[in-house]
Order: sequence, then structure tokens, then C-alpha cells
Amino acid sequence: MTDRLRDNPDELDVLVVRASAALGIPAAYVEKDFWVTEVLRAASPTRKIAASDGSTTEVMFVFKGGTSLSRVFRIIDRFSEDVDLLAVFPDGMTPTARHSILKLVDADVTAHLGLATTDIAVTSSTTGVKRYTTYTYPTDTTDGDIKEGVLLELGSRGGAQPASQYSYHSLVAEHAFTLGDDENTWEEFTPFRVWVLAPERTLLEKVAAVHDAATRIDTDSLLKHGRHFYDIYRLLKNDRVQDALHRLGPDDIAALVEDINIHSEAAGFTWSPRPEGGYADSPAFDPEYSAAETIAAGYRSAQNLIHGDLVTLEEISAAVNANRLIL
Repeated sequence: MTDRLRDNPDELDVLVVRASAALGIPAAYVEKDFWVTEVLRAASPTRKIAASDGSTTEVMFVFKGGTSLSRVFRIIDRFSEDVDLLAVFPDGMTPTARHSILKLVDADVTAHLGLATTDIAVTSSTTGVKRYTTYTYPTDTTDGDIKEGVLLELGSRGGAQPASQYSYHSLVAEHAFTLGDDENTWEEFTPFRVWVLAPERTLLEKVAAVHDAATRIDTDSLLKHGRHFYDIYRLLKNDRVQDALHRLGPDDIAALVEDINIHSEAAGFTWSPRPEGGYADSPAFDPEYSAAETIAAGYRSAQNLIHGDLVTLEEISAAVNANRLIL
């Protein structure tokens, strides 16, 4: 049986330092990516459950958000430190039955990581809807820009399509492979398959989120949404995303936006209608808007986690305007 790297902290530290130096990424980020990967490995497999009629059905989990953009699609050069998973429940499940699945996933992650109960904290939970848990892993590395532990955001309020499966492994494993190691060197070097939300939907979700926050002048949200503006720019500059949007065309994009708004409404989230002229007319991208300074402050606060080239809000607005016909 292959040894577990997480049970050999000295070996892990050496690999983290080597990968950090080779990739030009702070060691704290590389180390956290290792633990993010293991949380995702344990949380993302499809679970088979017994239906009320005695048959067997499945609950699928779809990986989404910034970590998927940086680690699966390599679209953004921003360290995203949380695991955002969408549970896709079959119709007819009661809230209690749904929550039992969320708790099962939490228990599977806890067992996989081998952490003490004192290192596990459920930070938010709504029966049958969501369960957010932070797993505090052992570390001697500190970085003021990242949070302690890995936050697993297990939710069920969102659209899961389009999505596809991808292979996944950590930055530590990726670098070790270049030095001659393989998937049999350590247990954690074995890649795994995960369902991932398509980046074109993530783009539209992020645009819809900043549009809504700007329209309502929601200061708290605008200060937290700084990362979305950077991600929007990088998504719009990505050939894969552009190809997907052009294949969809105006009607299917409008339908996808409507689906996003319907899911927001059903989940009790705020949302604002897409402007008649498209999202390029959103106040979120208007430098003269009354909330522009709040948007700028939120964007500045997000820049410490960007390890690639920085872009200005003016460049972001220009990219949105250049894509007026598809947004």
C-alpha cells in the first residue's frame, strides 16, 4: 500500500518548498493547495443512495468557483483557497435526507484527512441546503493573505450545467512528476476525476453577481467581490470561453442568464435583471458610478492573491465593453 504524504510532514515540507521555488508561488499557497486537493478528493465522488421505492439513485457533486478556474482550467493566476461544491440532489428528497448526505460528505472528508475533531469547525449550516466546514490542517507556514484551514462550501442552490469531468491532482504532485516521481510515489499523487462547472457559466454568474451588487449599491458585497472583476477579465480573454460563448449565441446566453437568475430567486439570493443592452451597460463597469470607489477598494483588497499580471479596472471595463454583443 502506498504511503500517505500527509502522514509524513517532513517529506511534505520538502516537496512544498521545491514546488514553491519552481513555480514562483509562495510556499503557504502550495501547501494549502495540497490540502485543498485532498478535501476535494474526499468530497467530490458521486454518492449512491437508496430511493424511497427501493431503487438506487445518485447525488452528484460539481466543483465550481475560483479554485476550478485556477486549477482545472488555468484561466486565472489568482490563488483561490476554498472548495466550492454544488450537490445535485434527485427530485423528491426531503431536507433531512439531503442534509444527511451533506453530513456524510463532511464525515468522509474528516476521515480522509485524519484530523482531530478539534480541527474541524462547521461554520454555517442550513438543513438540506448547505453545510460549510473548515478543516484546519497542521502547518508551520504562515501567510497573512490566506485564511487558516480549508473551507469546504457544500451547497445545493445553483445551476449545475453545463459541466464535464476532469482529472485533478495537487501542485505538489504536478511538480514532483517533473522530477521523476509518479502516481505511485505517494497516495496523494494518484489523480482523481471530478465534475467541474463550465467556465462560461461561471463567467455569467460572476458578471450577474457584480451587476446585482452594484445596482443595489451593496457595499459589503462590492468589497468582497473584488476577485470577480479580475476573474471576469481573464475569462473574457480566454479562447476556450470565447469559443463556448460564440457557440451558444445570444439566445442561449440569454437562457443561461435566466437560469442563473431563476436559481438565485429560488435560493433566496438577491439578483438584478440583466440590462436591456447587456451587462456592458451595468453600473458595475461604469467608472463614473456612485459606487465606483467602493468597487475599486474591493478590487484593491483582492490583488494580494493574484500572482500573475495585474490588470486595472479600466482594462476590465474595456474588456466587458469589447464583448458587448455576447454579454
